[in-house]
Amino acid sequence: MFKVLMPALLTLILLPAAGHAGEEGYSGAQFLRLGGGARAAAMGDSAAAGGGAEAMFHNPAGLTGAVETELLFSHAKWIADLNYSNLAAVRNTAGGAYGLAVSYLSFPSTDKYDRLGNKLSDSYSASDMSAAFGFARRVGAATDLGFSLKYVRSVLEDETATAAAADLGVRHEAIKDKLRLGFAQLYAGTKLRYIEAQSRLPLTLKFGGEYTIRLPHENSMRRHITAATELSHLKDVGAYAGAGLEFGTRYDTGEYFALRLGYRTNKLGSAAGISAGLAVDIKSSTVEYAYSPVGDLGNTHRLSLTVKFGKQPGVK
Repeated sequence: MFKVLMPALLTLILLPAAGHAGEEGYSGAQFLRLGGGARAAAMGDSAAAGGGAEAMFHNPAGLTGAVETELLFSHAKWIADLNYSNLAAVRNTAGGAYGLAVSYLSFPSTDKYDRLGNKLSDSYSASDMSAAFGFARRVGAATDLGFSLKYVRSVLEDETATAAAADLGVRHEAIKDKLRLGFAQLYAGTKLRYIEAQSRLPLTLKFGGEYTIRLPHENSMRRHITAATELSHLKDVGAYAGAGLEFGTRYDTGEYFALRLGYRTNKLGSAAGISAGLAVDIKSSTVEYAYSPVGDLGNTHRLSLTVKFGKQPGVK
């Protein structure tokens, strides 16, 4: 019972600390909040209890849910012609799961103007990048613990700011093959510093769950419905929530197809919009797509490709 309640207890302990930190002003490196992978984006960013390579961007404890080797590439066409890409690799062994991940956000080249508003011949560019190493291991019969260490870099023309961060996560299987709970504290680290200006990273706390209902086997199909939900707290924004549904069908020949719907609030009581997506799994490759609006700023499209080799350790 204690193991089931542990993520909730940690949330209650740490939320007040995060709220106090929010008084320090807006944080930098906001691109870290964009996550990685199309599944989370399609399901209202509800990924605290998820597993596999995508867990490198949401909860490192979920790395134990990967097969022996997983490779993930994700690309998003973001608002204002921004491009956001993620790459993750996970090796899952009997002794634990090891992960590497890189995220890169590029801004379009922007013209320069003088103080009188005259356009100059030069332009400037900016980019954000993070690189991470993660590790997770099962402790006990149904609980996973994980962490990741991040290097964060932000470049604006000739100036560069860097920071270091750490993520910590817990994932617990409360009901075998049905209910998983996840808790993560993300982006706790040093400040980004541009010349004399500095800003903290967007410290985020997440608590969520996934519940799967497996429908009766029908002919050559095995179907399931997964409901996911997540409550997050960001020091600059406060609390916000997300939820998602996945309707999946796996055929005896190995193919898999899923439709996804999600909803996410900017903060409690403030609507952000509905997201949607789909996934197609053929043999060892999974292609996923997600559509998610960003209010008046426009819509985003994300495409992911995951390649898997082997089986999950301990699964026959």
